Amino acid sequence: MTIILLVVISVIIVVGIFLVKRYRQKEGNGIEIVAFRNTEGRIWGYTVSGHYGQRGNSITCAGVSVLAQTTLKGIGEHLMRLNGISEEDEESLSAYLKYKIAPGDLQVRLVGSPDEITDVLLETMLIGMYDIHDNLVRENDPDGVHIYEIQQDQEV
Repeated sequence: MTIILLVVISVIIVVGIFLVKRYRQKEGNGIEIVAFRNTEGRIWGYTVSGHYGQRGNSITCAGVSVLAQTTLKGIGEHLMRLNGISEEDEESLSAYLKYKIAPGDLQVRLVGSPDEITDVLLETMLIGMYDIHDNLVRENDPDGVHIYEIQQDQEV
């Protein structure tokens, strides 16, 4: 009798885990991260789109969003200082940086070639994204974050 009870409990646990994973996957199809590299191998733009997990409760989405948006803000502030742009004249930043922010979609493009600081910021962001991806793989949930690095000539 005890063995049967243990088997039933085990089956319930396994089915529960399966259903939770299915529910999480239905909430979002995963996050896609694309880093665009120029012919020198430097990142000149990136996109982050999609969602993973239950909306409003996903630590994965929060981590990816923080990395992507903080990198954008850091690049923006660096380019404003570098080019003498005041906070009151943020529109002048568009000569150096193009971006679009919408729910579940962030697109960032440098207008010119990356300098050393933008390169460091972008590479650091990508390291963080790969860490999040690797953690999901270790948790046996590899479908949450997809990262692609594409080499192509820089365009705006």
